[in-house]
Amino acid sequence: MDAMTREDVCSELSMIDASGLIALADECVANEPDLMITRPPTVGSVVTQVREPVAEQRFILADALACSAEVSLRGHLGWGMRLGSDRRAALAAAICDAEVVSSGPYAARVLDLCREGRARREAERAAEWARLAPSVVEFEEIP
Repeated sequence: MDAMTREDVCSELSMIDASGLIALADECVANEPDLMITRPPTVGSVVTQVREPVAEQRFILADALACSAEVSLRGHLGWGMRLGSDRRAALAAAICDAEVVSSGPYAARVLDLCREGRARREAERAAEWARLAPSVVEFEEIP
């Protein structure tokens, strides 16, 4: 996947390793005088809704702990939300989002980090499916 939408970027920033994300965000703002935190990192809860696969009915499974933040960088708003209570990671996600939106000097590195995170997650998922494949039970249909 070459082109990433803003939704893709925010989604990936919410899931990638916090240490790499924070390090890159620090680089993005190291010499940047035009950074303003418009909404500081705030911990709260979000409703987790799932769809039951047979009847296809939606229901609320649980509330999940999440942290969100918003920044303005070079006049562009950036937003981030991550599960858990890691305020630094949520702020870093917002900074990296703003870096991409503003087409800043580190935007390509942010996108690369997002692509690497997605590729790693897809490889882990494929490995897990390969591990589980021998246990799949297939039923014969009787006419």
